Amino acid sequence: MQWLTILRDEAMSRNIDPAGISLIVALLLVGLSPTISIPLEEEMVEPCNGLSENCNHRYTEVSYPETHNAHSSSDEGYNFLAANHRQNLTLQWDAGYRAFMLDIHHSRYSESLENTSFCHGTCSLGSQNAVELLSVIHQKMNSSTRDVVTLLFEVHVPYTHIEYILNMSGLMEKVHTQTLGEKWPTLTSMIDNQRNLVVFIEGGFDPQYPYLHNFVEHGWTTNYAEKNPEDMTCDVHRGDASQPVWHMNNWLSNERGTSDWTRAYIVNDYDFLLDRSLDCWELHGSKPTFVAVDWWTDGDAVNVTRTLNLMNHWSDEIPLRAATDSK
Repeated sequence: MQWLTILRDEAMSRNIDPAGISLIVALLLVGLSPTISIPLEEEMVEPCNGLSENCNHRYTEVSYPETHNAHSSSDEGYNFLAANHRQNLTLQWDAGYRAFMLDIHHSRYSESLENTSFCHGTCSLGSQNAVELLSVIHQKMNSSTRDVVTLLFEVHVPYTHIEYILNMSGLMEKVHTQTLGEKWPTLTSMIDNQRNLVVFIEGGFDPQYPYLHNFVEHGWTTNYAEKNPEDMTCDVHRGDASQPVWHMNNWLSNERGTSDWTRAYIVNDYDFLLDRSLDCWELHGSKPTFVAVDWWTDGDAVNVTRTLNLMNHWSDEIPLRAATDSK
């Protein structure tokens, strides 16, 4: 084996330990290929709801920006008495919102399944066909597969109507069912299982529809529609305070009792929202699951929830504000 002699001579001329060369030769003789182990960089994790840090957290350990009466926007033709936003749900999604409160009604003209609508108070002040709007969410979810989405329905129709609009929009295939009292799954688990839509309802539990989670059994909320910013507290308004899911409602009402757009910029301000979120986190021991706002264009709820999701404790150093990884 002349090549072996040449290899050893070359090793000695370069001051390489011949014993090491002998080991390589031995491996070659038995048919093994010597390899050099090079540590690989840690695999990058695709963001979940905008941050890779969210992925291994349970659903209840993440904060989500939420729009109250998400359907009721002036650009969709809702009367100013019923509007809660200037811009519609599609634009809310594009801005980073992934939780939506929606009020389900019969239409003005029919109680048929096909005419199930989203209205605020009365459909005479504005309405959208429920299947059509939920189909928009379905399309958005299909193009943004790394997000967990939440719907909270205020229900003024039989549950058969909810089943119908979820089926016809295509969303039913994505619905997660949570057993009361069990720990919620991680975002990664929900996304990988393609069960990344959670539906809560303001209504009693019906075992025929186990995916419609009664939100006062599975969670709780603060008060809402206060008259002044200083009236906003972290107190439990309704629901089961022992549950980890909770809504921090954050909008004001005016003297007419309707949503006050003139002061939305105050309560939706980044610093105001973050300070309130941290105060409630300190009081209750968990960050708000949902930060719910009206007039979402006046403020920065999306970045507030991002900041909360970069923190492990209310007393942590507050991260610098930044744009989300993805929307």
